[in-house]
Amino acid sequence: MTPAPEPRFGFGAWAFMSGMNDRFSAGCNPFPLTLEEVFEMAARIEGMDYVLGHFPAEFPDEPDRLAKLAREHRVAIGSVVAKTFGARFKNGGFSNPDPAIRREAINNVKRAMELNNILRPVMKELGKPLGCTHAVLWQGNDGSNGLFLTDYSRAWNLLVDGYVEVLEAVPDCRLCLEPKSGDPAEDMFIRDTMHGVFAAQVVEDRISRRLRDRGAGRASKRPAESKDAGSADSQMSKFTGRVVQNIEYGHAHIAGGKLAESICLAIDFGILAQIDLNDNRKHWDNDHIPGNDNLNEVTEAEYWLYWKGFDGLWNFDLWPQRVAGSTKKETVRRFAEHLVECINATRYRREIVKLFPPPEEMQKYFRDPDETNISRLLRSVINRKIDFQESRYK
Repeated sequence: MTPAPEPRFGFGAWAFMSGMNDRFSAGCNPFPLTLEEVFEMAARIEGMDYVLGHFPAEFPDEPDRLAKLAREHRVAIGSVVAKTFGARFKNGGFSNPDPAIRREAINNVKRAMELNNILRPVMKELGKPLGCTHAVLWQGNDGSNGLFLTDYSRAWNLLVDGYVEVLEAVPDCRLCLEPKSGDPAEDMFIRDTMHGVFAAQVVEDRISRRLRDRGAGRASKRPAESKDAGSADSQMSKFTGRVVQNIEYGHAHIAGGKLAESICLAIDFGILAQIDLNDNRKHWDNDHIPGNDNLNEVTEAEYWLYWKGFDGLWNFDLWPQRVAGSTKKETVRRFAEHLVECINATRYRREIVKLFPPPEEMQKYFRDPDETNISRLLRSVINRKIDFQESRYK
């Protein structure tokens, strides 16, 4: 195994540009940042390379403005994230039974993918090649609520047809599904890593069949012009590997099971493009600093990210409701320091991970899974002095 490169960090602008409201309170952040202020703050955080935002929401349909912000601050756009959740889509996005609302969701995703394609050359120009290679899609309202209220087969078909449509309509950009067990939908359709793996395979199979059916139809009508027997396969190469996944730590914690297992499966199936780092107590999606609640579980996951060579985007998806200060200036500083600590905590864990034996040497623990031995190993690693390059807010 080849160890991974050092993480390249980004963060979601959504929390910092909002009032950080919840169902019980509004205005927890009395000083929402503008998009310009988000980029200014990011530029002053050592090691923060990317900003992510939703379309339509934090990121406007103004690619020239977005490119200008990225160039001026030397901070790249990690992903134009497609938004298909919220009150408008309370009954679903791609799976919405109302054709007009479903069409709106599909158009939002298409445009987000187009914006990523438009902006990608600028990210490469800035030396930030992870930027705008995919459109993250968290389908928070695509799922079921209650019982006897959902035609599950029809909803899944609408979902998959939506994926096929956007991938065929917008070339090059990958679609990055983000699983979550539920909330706001009671039970989301893409609820864990394996649902994302399944969706990727079903979408590729469906596109492959469509291409072959089209090819067969053309061949039967114009046999003299259909000399390329491999045309369907060559066209399919444009779609292979374009449904990828973003695993959020907190979503995996809430779903149960092991975060490390989700990470390993996504990497082994070749679909892990991004991770969203945060944490919670496994009963609510609080979006705390990663490692504050589940240090050992996060460290185990990052052990495999390191040894399996993950080279995708490390994005902090946070909701620091209690961090805002008493003035705008103080709020920006406190938000920046919160992000700095996220980077430092992650760099600290990376150095811990490097102290563990590599996977081939860990086999002795796997073959004889006596937790006495692993407890000793954990103590021997964590009790060492850890030196790392600390981020700071300039």
